[in-house]
Amino acid sequence: MARSEMKFVEAHAHPRMNYARSLTKPELPDEILDLLARYLQLSSAMMPRQSISDIHSSTLWHPDLHLDNVFVDPKSKRITHIIDWQSSAALQFLYQCGIPPMFKHKGSVSADMTTWPKRPANYDSLEKDEKENIDNLIASERLHKYYLAITHNRNPRHWAALQLQDSVRTQPTRIVSGVWEDGDVFFLQQALIRIINKQKDLYPESSPCPASFDEQEMALYSHEEENRSYIGDVLTLLRSNWGLHPDGSIESSRFDEMQIKLIEMKEAFVGGADNEEDRILAEKLWPYQDRVE
Repeated sequence: MARSEMKFVEAHAHPRMNYARSLTKPELPDEILDLLARYLQLSSAMMPRQSISDIHSSTLWHPDLHLDNVFVDPKSKRITHIIDWQSSAALQFLYQCGIPPMFKHKGSVSADMTTWPKRPANYDSLEKDEKENIDNLIASERLHKYYLAITHNRNPRHWAALQLQDSVRTQPTRIVSGVWEDGDVFFLQQALIRIINKQKDLYPESSPCPASFDEQEMALYSHEEENRSYIGDVLTLLRSNWGLHPDGSIESSRFDEMQIKLIEMKEAFVGGADNEEDRILAEKLWPYQDRVE
């Protein structure tokens, strides 16, 4: 994947602005090519020892199994069609297996399979919309845990792979395909830094570490991390208080209400800047921008 992504960047990528890092200096294709080269250097540290051979074999995996992509016969209750295979790939199973989006809970899920989410003690005293939100969250977490229980009982290979998955190992592989197009350059660097920091634990036989980042690269990374962290706090606030997903999706019935709230939040976010440069930065970094497709 990394080599094909390098060919894509070499052929099609152009300098672009990354306002989380600089208001004036563009992000260059050569920078992502350097990251992809380091990804290849670190690839040996991303694969665990061959303890369970079957999790290493190549497997076709559909990464976007949500309800709009799965067709079910209403009478037989059997799956008849699965669509949107364009992002699918046959890769080592450990790298790409996971919980399909149609079952995955968006919040944290307890690893204790003997306990299930329950309503809070003050549930009966809450408003109707608060009860609905709690019920939806509980139903979502229960569905996630039910999927894990079924996987444990009926698909031991998938269960074994899930137990051995380490986000430090697998995150770079999840990011690297389409990294330039998806704007994930920062997150690929973040993932590679995590690999380097844990390299001795992940792959003790390969010493010294084959890749590194110099002080200037780490300073730029830290500066961007600070800006992204600030935006992350805004996204967390919007999600926890108003249920707005980071991708901007919201129920159609709440669109007008959310649009008004976003305008108010943006005015407060930009208006709180200390100076003109910070105001411009806040304007550029606001997570929900109107874009021309």
